[in-house]
Amino acid sequence: MKLIEMNTHDFAKAEPRLCFWPVGTIEGHDLGPLGTDVIAPEKLAADLSSDFNALLLPTLPYGLVSSLSGYPGGMWMAEDTYKSLIFELLTSLVISGVESVIIFNGHGGNTDALADVLPEVWKATGMKTAFLDWWSVGADLSKQHFGSAGGHGGADELALVYAANPSLVPETWDGSRAFLYRPGVKAYPSPRSAIRYSDEEAKPLTPESARAYYDALKAKVAAVVKDIIAGWADFNKLGE
Repeated sequence: MKLIEMNTHDFAKAEPRLCFWPVGTIEGHDLGPLGTDVIAPEKLAADLSSDFNALLLPTLPYGLVSSLSGYPGGMWMAEDTYKSLIFELLTSLVISGVESVIIFNGHGGNTDALADVLPEVWKATGMKTAFLDWWSVGADLSKQHFGSAGGHGGADELALVYAANPSLVPETWDGSRAFLYRPGVKAYPSPRSAIRYSDEEAKPLTPESARAYYDALKAKVAAVVKDIIAGWADFNKLGE
């Protein structure tokens, strides 16, 4: 179910209690689309929502951008604006009876802000919230399938974009165009709009490896979501 496609009567009848919310940002990803961080979490959340009978909220495509802000096409907001937006949109759902929201985050620059604001949503309203940085959940899978070809604008992100729309993905990607991240080094803007986090052997992206990685990632994320929901169900029974 997509909230954006429902009328108010449909919503009232369905009485959704759990929502999935994809969030991302718009920034450079070299040969990948500027909306990579939007397309990726939206695909995951949409594919998993029916498995959990979760209502899919409209994707929030705008977030925070720092080192990639120098690249054309980026769009972002101030951190305080972002936190207020997240807080106000989540708390507005409480009046509709939504009890819990799991955010599928597509952008690492949003992580700290989400970690700051979600506890405030819980304390203010009692709404249970969680967020998943999918690339962290699937880090071992990325290393297995892509080696050092993963990363920002890398094979793991491109694999999710491929799952959503193969025409948006370059024919080949081996990480050789990416800037190598080094601990203790910061540059503004980033020297390249693709970033790899390891100089180990690269395993190039192919349609086969993209599909295999996405299927494995989806299963792993589903297991995490299932664990979160089960824990919340036990929380609701405290004292019984």
